[in-house]
Parts: sequence; C-alpha cells; structure tokens
Amino acid sequence: MAPSPDARMEHLTRFLFTAPPWYVSGGLVVLAGVAMDLVRERVPGPFSVGILAFTVPAILALLFTKPLVSLAGSFTTWNRSASLALASLVFSVCTTLPGILLPIPNLFAFLFAFSLGLVFGVRILVLVATADFRPARMLPAALSQSIWGMIAGWFLLPGPFLAAALVAHIAVGAAAVLLIYLIERPLYRSFRIHLFQFLNTFLAHLTDGSRGMEGFFSAMGEGISLPEVSFLFRRAGKKDILLTIPNVHPGPMGDIGGGRLPHILHASLGGEVLTAHGCSTHDYNLTREEEVGKIVTAVRESLGHLTLAPAASRSVRIREGSVDLLCQRFSDSLLLVGTRAPERTEDLDPAIGWILMAEGHRLYGHVALVDAHNSMTEVSGATYLGSPVATEYLTGGIRAMEAAAELERYPFRAGVAHLSLPFTREQGLGDLGVQALVIETGGQKTAYVLLDGNNIVKGGREVLLSGIRDLVDESEVMTTDTHLVNTITGKNPIGLKIPSEEIAPYIRQAVEVAIADLAPAEAGATTGWCRDVQIFGPQRISQISSITTTTVTFIGPLGVSLLLSAYLLTLVTFMALA
Repeated sequence: MAPSPDARMEHLTRFLFTAPPWYVSGGLVVLAGVAMDLVRERVPGPFSVGILAFTVPAILALLFTKPLVSLAGSFTTWNRSASLALASLVFSVCTTLPGILLPIPNLFAFLFAFSLGLVFGVRILVLVATADFRPARMLPAALSQSIWGMIAGWFLLPGPFLAAALVAHIAVGAAAVLLIYLIERPLYRSFRIHLFQFLNTFLAHLTDGSRGMEGFFSAMGEGISLPEVSFLFRRAGKKDILLTIPNVHPGPMGDIGGGRLPHILHASLGGEVLTAHGCSTHDYNLTREEEVGKIVTAVRESLGHLTLAPAASRSVRIREGSVDLLCQRFSDSLLLVGTRAPERTEDLDPAIGWILMAEGHRLYGHVALVDAHNSMTEVSGATYLGSPVATEYLTGGIRAMEAAAELERYPFRAGVAHLSLPFTREQGLGDLGVQALVIETGGQKTAYVLLDGNNIVKGGREVLLSGIRDLVDESEVMTTDTHLVNTITGKNPIGLKIPSEEIAPYIRQAVEVAIADLAPAEAGATTGWCRDVQIFGPQRISQISSITTTTVTFIGPLGVSLLLSAYLLTLVTFMALA
C-alpha cells in the first residue's frame, strides 16, 4: 500500500535535527584543521595549510555569520552558525582530500579552489532554508567562510588558484540559486507559497514560538461551515458539564492553528468543558488560532436553544467488524464513541460523521460520533468514506442508533473530574491533563475518560481501562487529538515516552473523583453551525504532500547535474591557466 499523505510528510522530518552547542562545533573545526595538517606532512607544502585554509576560515565564519544575518534583517543562532561552519569545512575537506593523499601536481590547488565554491553554494542553500528565503540577502553571510579560504589560498598556493576559485564561486553559486528557484516553483505556482520562507517561519516557531506560519495557512486556506454537537449536563448546586464535539482538527503543530482548541474551549465556555475529537482530518486544521473564536460563538449560540430532560439510557456496545461503538442516549439525543482498538484508530473522514448525523435524525434530535483516537500503530492517513473501515463505522453506527432507540431511559446522575498531570507536552500529554465524566443510570455506571493528547500507543487503552474496571460497568478512554504535543514529528502518542502503567493511577483517581461528584442531572444536546471557519481545505494536505515529495525526488539528480557542470567549468578554467 502506498504511504498516505500524512505519512509521506512525516517521513520528511528525518531531515530535521537540532544543532549542537557552538563550542562543540568550534572544537571539531579546530581538530579537523590539525588533522589536515598531520596528513599534509606526507606531501610537499606548508605545514600550516590545514589551520590557515580550513580552520581559520571556519572560525571566522562562525563569528561573522550571525551578525551578517542580523544585518540583513533575519535571524539565526550561534549554534546554527557554528554547525554550518563545521558542515562547510567537512565538505571542503572531503573534496580536497584526494589532492592531499595523491602526489599529483596542482591537484590540491584545483580541488581546494572548487571546494570553496562548493562551500559557498552549500551555505547559500542552508541560509536560505534556515534564515531568509531571499538569496540576495544571504550572500554576505554565505561568503563569510569561502572568502577567507580564497585569501588563504592566494598566499599559500601558486598558479591559477584564485581565478579557478572565482569561477567555482560563480558557477556553484549560480547553480545553488537556480536550484532554489526550481525547488520553490511548483509550490509557489499552486499556492503562492515560498517553500524556503515557510521553512524560515517553521524554524522561527521552534526557536521562539513565532506564529508566522499561520500567515501561510491563511493564504492557502478556505472558509467552510461545519456542524458541532454539544451535550450539556446540568446539576442543581453544581457546575455544568459540557461535552462538545467540534468537527475540526486540533492541529497542525504546537499551538499553531487549532492546537489549543480544547484548552480555549475549556477556558471560554464555563463549567467543566470536555472537547472530544469529532470526525475530521488534517484538511480540517484551523489556519490560525483566532478561528477557534468562531467555534466558541457557535457553541454558545446553540446552547441558547437547549431543552433539558432528566432521562438517560444505559450505555451499550455494538461491534461491527473491527469497529467498536459505545453508545448512550440522553433525552432525545445519542452519543456514539467509536474505536478500533487494538487496531489502528485514527482520523475519520468528516463525511462519515455527517452521514451518521443525517441518518440519525430519523430517530433522534441530535447525534454525535466521537472518534476516540486511542490506538496508534504508526503515522498514517485517515479513514475515508467508501473504504471497508468507513463502511464498518456507518453500518455499526446505524445498528447502534436502532438499538439505542429501544432502550429504556431512567433518571440519572452525572459527575465530573479534572486532574492536572505531572507530565509535559514532550512526553505526550497536553495542558488539560485528564478529564472524566461518569454517568450513573439504570443501575449502571459509565465512565468517559478524556486525555489531552494525540492518540495512545497500541495496547495503552487496554492498560488504562483495566485500572477502572472495578469502579464502573462500562468505560472508554479518548484523546482530544491536540497537536500541542507535536512540533517536529506527528508521532508522540500517550504511552510512548511515559509507560501507560504510570498514567493508569491518574485515570483511576479521576474516575474516583467523578464518582464522588455524582449528582442528579438533566441533559440535552444541540447542533450548531460553525460558519466561515478557515481551514486548510479538502485535499490540501494531499496536494502539498504530492508537490513536496515530488520536489524532494528530483532535487538529488538535478543538484548532481548542476554541481557536475560547475565542476567541469572550474576544471576547464584551471587547466587553461595552469
């Protein structure tokens, strides 16, 4: 099976890394120069060539790159500056090494001249990707290493070295700029997005929390109206409990877009608010955080049309193929919570939820399908309408509606708990920690446990639920799918970095608190429309993924061809002047 767009985008994260401390890179630069001098002893020439031609230019580049980038109105760090100087030195050493080891006249001079052009080209590409997408602004910083190498070579090497180095700079520099243009062209023609500018803002977000990426998402996004379903539980003398299911995706990364969706809804709507994951894919990511306000407005408006009743059915489970649905009726409305655990349980096509909502209106006033999002096997794509799994959801959902319609309804009690957890976003847990809603009716207790995170490792759900089986008769654990826990990679499920066994006691504590909070309640549900919400757009992720992965495919052959042309041009120049 071909990898999904989400998985293809995820695979590109292997090219990302964190720059080591500047002093580590600087120390390696010095060692590399000393090593070059030790090797250089075997052939005639000045012993100081390693230090003067390799180490000194790299150290000067380390010192000058950050100030020069700042003068251009952009930003980089000392660690990145040092890493770039070290990487450039490595390219230069590897290119020049045959000229040191092989006793061929003028070979070292030619290879060193070409290596300086290569260093210049590499620095242009890296600085354009990490600091400023406009090559002209990065030229001084890009030259800050090779220019000192040219000066050193001018004093140390006779013959046509300087002319060859100048030609290498022009040829490789032009090749680098052309490569940048060709890399950016496909994405710019489709979405008016500069790929390297996007990389700049992405790194700025990782470094200082910049929200510049939201400008790109807004430019390519589109407005849409979509439904949200909310269940309100009102108790005399106690705070209200609101379970809301907005059918948008809480991504794409960190607090960009909808990452803080559950947190904002919790802070804005009053009472205890549980924001479950509805049917939505990455195409339904919010383009900017301000769009959450439209969802808050829609929920508030819909609650104004609420009718409450003290009636709820017992919860029942319906199994259809690999899909397990926990359903419970409140007044004239139905709540469905779906999972495929221990099979992969990921995003659901919004059409699946919309069809079930429409189908359910034959029997109920309001219907909501919650994607429990609680079993992650790998970074993979969503479940789309028409697939065998989608059919299982639809068939099982209709069976659940029909079964719940026959269930007797009783007066019920509701209790809620909200606990902070001693874990971080990097460990897979978001700011809201864990929330638990317990419904007691008809002699049965049902616990709905909501963890603020992006999925759960395969098998983790079963560990978490096993710790509360003696407290309740039925239960399900869900995640909000918040992407606050995701920055560089989309794989950070609950239980990956913190064993599920360490989280289970907190789940049990939350359910115990919710049981102690049980009180007679009334319930009602509403369906509201979130209008003109700016999202990425249908199939947008697939389009961007296809363009990006295709671009990555041709970068290698194209780069080699351009580099070979620059090499031959430098060789011809050197031989003509030798």
